[in-house]
Amino acid sequence: MLAESEKRPESEQKELAQLMGERAGNLFRTGQLLCSEALLVVINRGLGGGMPDELAIRVASTLPQGIGESGCTCGALTAGALALGLFLGRSRPGESDKRHARSAANLLYSSFKERFGSSCCRVLTGKVKEKSGLHAVQCATLTGETAQLVAQLLLDRRPELIEQVDWEYLKRTDSRVGTKLKQLFGLA
Repeated sequence: MLAESEKRPESEQKELAQLMGERAGNLFRTGQLLCSEALLVVINRGLGGGMPDELAIRVASTLPQGIGESGCTCGALTAGALALGLFLGRSRPGESDKRHARSAANLLYSSFKERFGSSCCRVLTGKVKEKSGLHAVQCATLTGETAQLVAQLLLDRRPELIEQVDWEYLKRTDSRVGTKLKQLFGLA
């Protein structure tokens, strides 16, 4: 833990959380990653979680469109819970929940539901599902705002994480055209 004199200002934490939300939304919006993948990759990589991007993508790849496309719990929300576990969770059997991962996940769930009215993907996307442009915008927004909320929860509980932030990665903004060209030429 950082000494009181070494703590970062709350404004810096909020700015970082906002940047993480923007990056996650950008990865979804440009078609590089789906909601859960974008959120877990950004939180993990941005805060130095230690998982290779490929592993974070695989771990989160079953969650988009409501856990296996079932339409149930929002993929960004479930990936947010995974990200909280990565940084706050227990590391061995029988260990106590000393970093309060479960209470952080409960707060994430409650905040998400209060903000968006539901945690169910089917409900969240019901009015825009057939309108692909609106659906993409809505899900990019949900992804970004959920990533921002997760980042803020993590930084509130573990402010020392700010010392290992990958600022270069988080400040990157990709375009949809650039992403398509990279995919076309096998560079993505």
